[in-house]
Amino acid sequence: MDNPVHTNEGAETFLDTLNAHGVGFIFLNPGIDIVPIQAAVARYRSLGRDVPQVILCPHESVVVAAAHGCAAASGKPQVAAVFQDVGTLQAGGAIPNLKYGRAPVVLCAGRNSAPLINWRGEPADQLKIVRDYVKWDHAPEGDEDIGSVLTEALRIASAEPRGPVYLTIPRELLTGRRGQAAVSGGPIPRVLPGIDRSAVSRAAQMLMDAKNPLILTAFAGRHPEAVPFLVELAETLGARAITTDLRMSFPSTHPLCPGIDAVFGDTHDHYIPEADVLLLVDYDFPGPIPKRVVPATGAKIIQIDIEPLKRGKPLWGRDPDVLMEGDSRELLKALNRTVKEKVNSGGRAHYKERYARIAREHEKSKESWRTLARSYADRRPISTDWLCHCIDEALDEDAVIVHMIPSTADAIERQIRRTKPGTMYCWGDSAGSMGWSLGAALGVKLAMPERLVVSLTGDGGFIYGCPVATLWSARAYHAPFLTVIFNNHCYQSIRMIVGMEFGEQYLSGDMGFQVGTDMLDPPDFGAVAAACGAFGQTIEDPSGLPSALKTAVAEVRGGRSVVLNVMI
Repeated sequence: MDNPVHTNEGAETFLDTLNAHGVGFIFLNPGIDIVPIQAAVARYRSLGRDVPQVILCPHESVVVAAAHGCAAASGKPQVAAVFQDVGTLQAGGAIPNLKYGRAPVVLCAGRNSAPLINWRGEPADQLKIVRDYVKWDHAPEGDEDIGSVLTEALRIASAEPRGPVYLTIPRELLTGRRGQAAVSGGPIPRVLPGIDRSAVSRAAQMLMDAKNPLILTAFAGRHPEAVPFLVELAETLGARAITTDLRMSFPSTHPLCPGIDAVFGDTHDHYIPEADVLLLVDYDFPGPIPKRVVPATGAKIIQIDIEPLKRGKPLWGRDPDVLMEGDSRELLKALNRTVKEKVNSGGRAHYKERYARIAREHEKSKESWRTLARSYADRRPISTDWLCHCIDEALDEDAVIVHMIPSTADAIERQIRRTKPGTMYCWGDSAGSMGWSLGAALGVKLAMPERLVVSLTGDGGFIYGCPVATLWSARAYHAPFLTVIFNNHCYQSIRMIVGMEFGEQYLSGDMGFQVGTDMLDPPDFGAVAAACGAFGQTIEDPSGLPSALKTAVAEVRGGRSVVLNVMI
């Protein structure tokens, strides 16, 4: 007897809705619940109809990280699909990373139909697995229209502040009747607050009166149009500006920028208590804890942000003197216009003089860091400053860096330069989960196929990133990228904390291995890469770094992923 053929109209509506909203990929790790979607994709392709490209990732954490990277690079919501509760649990720490990175990802999971009961005798609630880490969760029932549910999920994920949503979709909803026709035009955005002209005027006057203004920004670069407005404002005022590594929100090569403020980095922290007026534009602390420095008691704080409370806690625990909630692009445009209307010729001359003084200071500092890196060119083990300097020299300004190496943050901020929006992404918050940068680099490459994408990670992060699964997907979908492993044979961040809090004597000799901070006899990561069809090389000689990076870039541009295992 022939097997019965199931109807798949709900799954086809699912695809129609994604097409209508311009979703180009479905990142998935398959399970029985997702089969209807896969079958609908096959049918649409056989008919020559448009359909999102399926990206198979052989581990759920890679599914979510790749969707995260693709959402960040494209600026568009993405869809990830996993199997029921166990697939959601396998995605693990990649889900909090979506929250902290403000990634608009709709995570779809099948629903466990078994009557599970927890230890308290209560019905198990699959939605509770992720509820603390998403903007919205929903378990549509069989009589709901899948097109409407998915449209609402895309709308909520895309509304500022962006973030993930979670749907548990029963199989019968996908195999049931066709839903309503999907409405084109994309998700309806949240209506943002208007511009408070009084607040803009007060902020402009504060900045113009400041003796030592400081601009801090982190997420403004998620909108590339915001960056020129920030540059214009800094140049008009002769104000110092610092961007974090969460996004490229201000060119780190600009004379008014001392460099990039990275996760766990503190090279530029001294500027914060020195400032008398701070302008915070879509700003988050780049690390898991508040800065160890705070603004001076009498300093004025101006905040432009889509999410002023920062998940419930004002920055430094201080309310701003001027708060402008809304789209930073529009607010910066208004602030620029108001400053230019108010400033007189004497002010312009004063700001130009300050601009020149800050530029000289920054150039001197930047040259000292370059000199430091070159002084380590023959030192073993390889210096992180020399490694980051060589990476910077090997990349053009269009290359995209995707990184998560908290223990070497200072070297990154000192040596790596980024000049264009969309050329640097970090995981969002180091309170999230390691392993992000491999899957994220895959997603960024799929969103930007013409760009060179470079993942920077530690040896622990490489293992957490499921390299076999990620490199397989990169090869299968022609999305090659370069991975540079900062291999220090240990969990350096934890080692540092143990040493600071309890003393270095607990880490002497082989004690680091015994207490679980050191990794002796690490795996051959180059061999792992080769097993997945990538080019792998271990580098111990610092003099070989420039040529190795040049070869690696050529390999990636030729269509092959590369893993450079650098012993630091």
